[in-house]
Amino acid sequence: MSEAVRQVLPADAVAPSIVRRRVRRWLIELGWPEIDADDLLLAISEAVSNAADHAYPSGRTGEVVVDAECVSDSNGGRQVVITVLDHGSWRPPPAWHENRRRGVPLMRACTESVDIRGSASGTRVCMVSKPVAALV
Repeated sequence: MSEAVRQVLPADAVAPSIVRRRVRRWLIELGWPEIDADDLLLAISEAVSNAADHAYPSGRTGEVVVDAECVSDSNGGRQVVITVLDHGSWRPPPAWHENRRRGVPLMRACTESVDIRGSASGTRVCMVSKPVAALV
């Protein structure tokens, strides 16, 4: 299998597109089905966007770290495990904000599982893709 992906980027508006391009190339190398790749790229983009938009106070720069690896699942298929990490301040989502708060449901819809851990020292989002068949 192709090596894992690791990207460390400034947490800014450009980070999601950089990560999408890099992970897309990697998924192509893995022979990942296009429709499944699109779902996964949407989830990753949302997690990175959240880090860029919410992790760091205005005027403070920070970084977002993205790790991705392909693993074999228990049924002989494959899954991608993605971790998106920032070192910003955890802030619970507001109770209501028009046109917001769709990111986490979107990530959940595009993956098999999403685990979000927030603390005063940052947020870690771990997503596991829906399984795909092993390469023959």
